[in-house]
Amino acid sequence: MSEVVPPLIEPASLARGVLCVAAGGADAVLACGGALALAARQGAHPTVLVLAGPKDYSATVEAAVAAAFERLGVGDVRVDASSEPAAAVERALAERDPSWVLAPLSVAADPARRRAAHAVESALAGETERRLMLYGGRVAAGRPALLDVGSVRRAKRAALATLGGGSPTLLARSAARDRARALTRRGLARAEAFALLDAPALAQFGRELAGAAWVRHGADELPAATAVLSSFNKCAEVRENLCALFAQDLPFARVVVVDNASEDGTCEMVRAEFPEVQLIEMPHSRFGACETFNIGFAASRTPLTAILDDDILMPPDWLAKATRRLVAEPETTALLSSKVVEPGMPASHRDAPAVNEERYMSTFRGCASLAWTEALREAEFYDERLFIYGNERDLTCRLLNLGYRVLQFPGVEVFHRTPFGLKPGARSLYYHARNAWLSMLKYAPAADLLRMPYLVLSRVVLRAGRTEASGEVSDAVGTIGTAAALRETPGAWWIVCKAALSVLANVPYCLRRRRPVRADDFELPLR
Repeated sequence: MSEVVPPLIEPASLARGVLCVAAGGADAVLACGGALALAARQGAHPTVLVLAGPKDYSATVEAAVAAAFERLGVGDVRVDASSEPAAAVERALAERDPSWVLAPLSVAADPARRRAAHAVESALAGETERRLMLYGGRVAAGRPALLDVGSVRRAKRAALATLGGGSPTLLARSAARDRARALTRRGLARAEAFALLDAPALAQFGRELAGAAWVRHGADELPAATAVLSSFNKCAEVRENLCALFAQDLPFARVVVVDNASEDGTCEMVRAEFPEVQLIEMPHSRFGACETFNIGFAASRTPLTAILDDDILMPPDWLAKATRRLVAEPETTALLSSKVVEPGMPASHRDAPAVNEERYMSTFRGCASLAWTEALREAEFYDERLFIYGNERDLTCRLLNLGYRVLQFPGVEVFHRTPFGLKPGARSLYYHARNAWLSMLKYAPAADLLRMPYLVLSRVVLRAGRTEASGEVSDAVGTIGTAAALRETPGAWWIVCKAALSVLANVPYCLRRRRPVRADDFELPLR
């Protein structure tokens, strides 16, 4: 995937004064720490205005936050707990007269951030001179001026090389990394992302983003979602799928179909019957599902992205229930995996407690899941080296390493037309065998890697069919039927040998990306 290099600004321009408006002290440090540190080094003496009630601010007065501001070079921190936040912003503007204002985007998921954003919009009404750097968390990304966190790693490295010098540089969160690391277990290693605009454009910018980022459902405003599905020669199934997507009680803001050069009229059908769909046609059919899904993920411009197979059917309340459950979770929950029912699925598996209870997992069902778009970008989507199969567990490992979690949510389910368990055929056997090892070489702790050969043999290859049918295997559904596939696929053991040779060839690739997962949710792909 290509990286987007964000626009650069001249740090010296910060010396004319910087005001940061935030919903909390920690919010200012984590979202704008690099910008504040850089402004301080340029002699701007930045001011932070915290707009929060007494209860909201109580968590920000702890010693770590105060120490972080001191180390960032910010000595002017003001707290306003009044019922008129816009008036507080106006007073700060009049007193400091800053040329730059840092403020949250009005479509931020946090209500306190939205309150602060609206106060800034109101205070700057009629302004013409001031420049703004708008920061946000889970927002509708993709506007030309809006930088998403996951796309700026290369620019961050360039910024580190020039930070403190006279040349233009990116405002990088890494500028505060070693000054405020105690505030977050993930550290401040990601580059900051801002929408850069002037005061007259602020209100229009907020309206445009809000129109794409939030939808009304009942009495509530919920984050909007983009449905992303990858299709290949399943015209009838895609038609039924899209009908169900457009029949949702909570509408999808956008539907993106990435077609892998189908030859059965899928693209013609989508264009004729669903003109509102964003159809992306691949030039040939040799792309893997990982790559086509990544193209769809990159096209998502909403806070949420639904990861969907082309041959599912979802009930009308799927998106509403999944969205409400996900927004009720802590921010560390990146993705929600719904229950999936498939042809041939034994009732013992469908009704097993492990399938029907909410719990945090080390993988997810890629045919019907809902994720925060920002978390997908931060984890850099699927690993395209995998091509197909096993990509969900691989992505989950990266999410776990970033401090996120994946929730199994059986409160809503979809019907998946693909039969239960390991898909028969040489290609399926090859990629399942190969990719499980590639992912574990990258992410499994050393002790687990040493145990894997024995565990794979005893718990997968020699596993009895009645054990699989009983529901004991709940997470690694892609391994169900492995023993049967080895017996029934022509040349199965030669296929496994080819997979092993590919694993050996990819050892350098895996070692360069090796980041063992220490999170409690991690499990080997066996259960």
